[in-house]
Amino acid sequence: MNGSKPIYTMNLNLRRYTVPDLVRATISLALILFLTGCASVNHLREAQDAFNQAAATENSARFESNPADSAATLSSVRSGYASALLSLTKLDSKDQLTLHQDGLWGTVLTLKALCQWRLAQYSNALDSAEEARKNPDQLYPRDRALLSALPGLIKTDQAYAKSLITNSSLADIEALLVGPNGAVANIQSARELADKDHPVQVYLVQAQLAAYRNFTIALDRLNNHSVVPENHPAVANAALQLRELDRLLRLQIGNTSNQQLVNYWAKLCGLTPP
Repeated sequence: MNGSKPIYTMNLNLRRYTVPDLVRATISLALILFLTGCASVNHLREAQDAFNQAAATENSARFESNPADSAATLSSVRSGYASALLSLTKLDSKDQLTLHQDGLWGTVLTLKALCQWRLAQYSNALDSAEEARKNPDQLYPRDRALLSALPGLIKTDQAYAKSLITNSSLADIEALLVGPNGAVANIQSARELADKDHPVQVYLVQAQLAAYRNFTIALDRLNNHSVVPENHPAVANAALQLRELDRLLRLQIGNTSNQQLVNYWAKLCGLTPP
């Protein structure tokens, strides 16, 4: 099968990030494949569509949720990610060869890793990311950055789950989120793999701010409603990330229409808007 390479776009749906209930950032992949039809690409399209639908539903539930519908929505979201993963498991060795020849095997592995992450199959997700890194010629800059950020995204989820347990160790949560090898640091390393103005940076810097936000949540829940001390290094780092988000949005959108998003993150993280 012959066809052109995929054009990648990042669907962050920025409007949804203005709703006050956001705790963690999510990502929706939008992969536009201009290719002739074949079974292997059809399975990839099916996986992409299921992933994007699940991500859109998850965003809506997180940012505009009706608590009465949350259980049903969560089940629908998980089914969507599971459906995407199932489509990818249908790919056999012949499909792999075809997709590899068309430069799409890295896309498959990236999507697989992200599905596994959202299904909390963390070990499998890391294994898929490692497999993808063994095919560097198949990875586009966005995918390379996302796969590198995956350990940090996982740590953010793990730390948040720990913060919901009353006897959790605050020190462990702090290390997972803002420690030297925590989520923020992991995601920063991933950001360095992409151009500083690449659209993926908008997502990744919000993922860093989400990790910092989870640190503030843990302090509030596990340490008598305390806040992050002003001299804590994480505060200065989060302030830098907020300024970087402001810069990226101004650069990519070309105006100040998304100042509301910057102000939202500032309020959520207890920071001064740039």
